[in-house]
Amino acid sequence: MSSEQTAKRQKKRLTNMSKILNDPIHGTIELDPLLIKIIDTPQFQRLRNIKQLGGCYFVYPSASHNRFEHSIGTCFLASNLARQLKKRLKKDVNKLGTDGENEKKTKLEKAKMSKNDKLCIEIAALCHDIGHGPYSHLFDRLFNKAMTKKDPSTVTWKHEDVSRMMIDYMIKENGDLKAAFELKFDKETERCIEFIKNLIDGNTKKSEDKAKYYMYEIVANKRNEIDVDKMDYFARDCHGLGMKSNFDHLRYISQCRVMFSSDKPDETTIAVRDKEEHNLYELFHTRIGLFRRAYYHKVTKAVELMFTDALVNANDHFLFQNNKGEDVKMSEAWKYPEVYVKLTDNVFDGILMEKNPKKDMKKAQELINNVYKRKLYKRVYETPPVKKVQEKGEDLENLLLQTELTEDDFAVQKVTYSYGKGTDNPITSVYFYTKDNDTDCFPSTTSKKTSLFLPETFQEEILRVYSKNDEKIEILKKETTECLRQVEIYSVNDSATKQEHRDILPAETGNKQ
Repeated sequence: MSSEQTAKRQKKRLTNMSKILNDPIHGTIELDPLLIKIIDTPQFQRLRNIKQLGGCYFVYPSASHNRFEHSIGTCFLASNLARQLKKRLKKDVNKLGTDGENEKKTKLEKAKMSKNDKLCIEIAALCHDIGHGPYSHLFDRLFNKAMTKKDPSTVTWKHEDVSRMMIDYMIKENGDLKAAFELKFDKETERCIEFIKNLIDGNTKKSEDKAKYYMYEIVANKRNEIDVDKMDYFARDCHGLGMKSNFDHLRYISQCRVMFSSDKPDETTIAVRDKEEHNLYELFHTRIGLFRRAYYHKVTKAVELMFTDALVNANDHFLFQNNKGEDVKMSEAWKYPEVYVKLTDNVFDGILMEKNPKKDMKKAQELINNVYKRKLYKRVYETPPVKKVQEKGEDLENLLLQTELTEDDFAVQKVTYSYGKGTDNPITSVYFYTKDNDTDCFPSTTSKKTSLFLPETFQEEILRVYSKNDEKIEILKKETTECLRQVEIYSVNDSATKQEHRDILPAETGNKQ
C-alpha cells in the first residue's frame, strides 16, 4: 500500500471518529474528530478543575460548573453561528447572481468561509479559555494585580496570552494531535494555528483579508462584545445560579448574516435584523444582573480577596519546577506552559497540605481555612454609584494608610458595572439590516429610536471597603468616613447621603396615585 493510500485511510478514519455529547444547556452536541483529539489532552482536561465562577461557588452552592463544559458549549455555538453565516452567505451570493448585481456579488464571494475556516473557528472557541488559572479570573486579574502592587517588576498578563501559548504547547506535547492537525490542514497547518490564536484575541490587525473580518467577531467580538463566549456563559451561569435569562441566543444566531459595513465598505461584519435590537438589550440586561447578583456580589468578592491574599502569601514558598529544573513561583508560571498546566483550583488544597510552613505560608493556610469556616472579610462601606470614580480608590487607600491602619487591616476595591463597552452603548456598534433592504446594513446610532424605556447610562462604578481585621473594624469605619469626605465621595451608609436621597425622592418619582 502506497503512502498516499495510507494517508487517505488515516484521514477517512479521522473523519469517522466524531462524538456526540449531551449538554444541560444545548442538548446534543456533535464534535469534529479533531476537536475530540484536543479535548482528550491533559492541557484541556485540566479545565475540569477550574471553576467557571470562582468565588461565586461560596455564595451559590449550585455554581459548581467549570471551564471544561463552558469551552465545549462555546465551541458548539461557534459551530452553529459559523454554519448559519456560511449558509446565508451562499444564499445571498446566489440571489445577487440572479439580480445581476455583479460588484456586490464579487465582494461577497471573497468573504466565503471554507471548511478549514469553520474548523479553525470551532477550535478557537474550544480553546479560548485554555489559559485560565485557579478560580478563573481571580488568578489573571486579582492575583496578578496584587503581585504587581507588591512587586512593580511583575509583568501584567491576560489569560488570552496564555491560551495562545498553551495551544502551541498542547500540539507540541501530543504527537497524535500534531499529526491530526497536519493531516487535516496539510500545508496550511502553521497558518491555521496562527489564525486560531488570532480568533481567540478577536485580533483583525494581523489579517490583511478585510473580507473575512466577520470571522473575528464570532468568538471574541471586539466591535460590540456580542459573541458566542458570552452567549454560552450567560446561559450556563444563569442555569448554575438558578437565575433566568430572557436573551434568546438561538433566535439571534438565526438572524445573523455576513455583510459589508456601511462606514467601512471594505470590511465585513456580522449583521442582524433590526427587530433583534430588543433581544440584544436583553443580553446586556442579563449581563448586568449577573454582575450585580453573582460575579460582584459582596461575599463573592470577599472570598476572592481572601484567596488572592492567600496566593500572595504562598507565592514565595509554594513552588513548581520547569523543564530546566528551576523553581518557578505561581506569579511567573504564565511564562512556562509545563508549569502553568499544573495550576488549577487544587493549588489551594496543595497550600493547605504543606508541612512545616513558614510564617507567610501559615498565613495563607489560615486565610483558606477561614474561607471554609466562613470567617470572611467584612464589607464596611460602599459608595453610591458614579459614572467613573477616576483615581479616588487609590486616593482613599493612600489616606487610610496614613492613619494607624495597615494593608493587613483593609482592602479598597473598585467595582465596575457596564454593558461591556465602558460608558458607550454597545448596541450602537451593532450593524442591522431591514426586511425591505437586506443588501445593506447600518449601525444603530441611537437607542431612542427603539424605545424611551432604554437606559442612557451604560456604566457605573462604586468603591467598597473591606475589613480584614475584626479588632480594628471600628477604627476602619471611623477613618473611612473621614477619608471618603476628603476624596469627596460619600458612603451609602452615610446619614447625610441617605437624607439627601430622601429629600430628592418625591421630586424624582412624582406624586403617588
